[in-house]
Amino acid sequence: MSTIYITEQDVSFQIQHHYLKVFHQQNQRICIPIRNLSQFIIFGNINLPKEVIKIIRIHHIPVLYLTETGEYLGRLEHPSQLPAKYLTYQRRRARNREFNRAIAESIIWAKLHNQHTFLQSWTRHHANYTTQRALNYLMLLMDNLPVAPGIEELQEYSEEADNIYYCAVASLLSFYNGSLHITAKRISGLINLGNQLLHQYIYTLLNTAGLDPNYAILHRDNHHELPLAWDFTVEFHAPIVDDLVLNFVRNSTNTNGNGNGKSHSHKLLQKFLQHWEAKLRTFVLHPYAGEVSYRQCLDLQIREYLASLLGDVEFYRPLALKFHPASEVKIKKLKSKREDDDEVKSQKLKIKR
Repeated sequence: MSTIYITEQDVSFQIQHHYLKVFHQQNQRICIPIRNLSQFIIFGNINLPKEVIKIIRIHHIPVLYLTETGEYLGRLEHPSQLPAKYLTYQRRRARNREFNRAIAESIIWAKLHNQHTFLQSWTRHHANYTTQRALNYLMLLMDNLPVAPGIEELQEYSEEADNIYYCAVASLLSFYNGSLHITAKRISGLINLGNQLLHQYIYTLLNTAGLDPNYAILHRDNHHELPLAWDFTVEFHAPIVDDLVLNFVRNSTNTNGNGNGKSHSHKLLQKFLQHWEAKLRTFVLHPYAGEVSYRQCLDLQIREYLASLLGDVEFYRPLALKFHPASEVKIKKLKSKREDDDEVKSQKLKIKR
């Protein structure tokens, strides 16, 4: 299934013989079977024509609207009138405090573990007091999670971890962005965009799996839309979003002098989306499934949660990635040679200016 990213404002759409076509400046940029379309990600003020909205309604294709800088604007959906397949199980488990406490601890433990793994991998070439303090504190918090009496206390541990972890991330970003070729505001925007894209992709997986995204464990307050999807982003923030942004900043060249600010931001956005799709295709060593892509990792965790929800497994196994410096070259080779078994290559609207 494919995602269409619309980053240009002057685009037009056409439905023809079960295909969606997207045009820019009278040139066809995308042609995709509607059955292969999983979602739209639209940047800026773009109105979809009635014929496209009709297709979205029939096929239940989610549409995420973001600003041109990647901030959340809203959604366009036409959900099924039928309840989610496993809604009854979710409602039943929502009243099981022991089950929710165990899931919450597993997710937060994996989050701290992956934050530690991420920092460990990046401090091989640059370490300082801030990063070392974060590594030590994350280990301490991981050991203390079992004594937390409830979900609220686990969330407090998680917030403490974030405070010190993101200080270390900021230190790393400052080191690799020494020439300030990407401003701090844009870096913050890229992290926010990565979080939105991750949340949206997990949301599509929840829908496919038959889970209601409104029955959350960690994000139960009213400030989070589709909170169950935010629950699952917790395990993946560090290895997918943070690692992507740090790599993106480190490998980006200084282009501030080329063109105006809007043109530079547009090119930066398109480049980041390319790196985002490449990140999802990256192969890693999954603790239970072996060598799989991040896209498959996300799907595996949804299925793992569903198995625990149904009682098919005794407990939920979170994603805890391992740090293997010696295997890094092997993984890079896998990334360049292998493609997802279940992924149709995503199509993007890429316009050269």
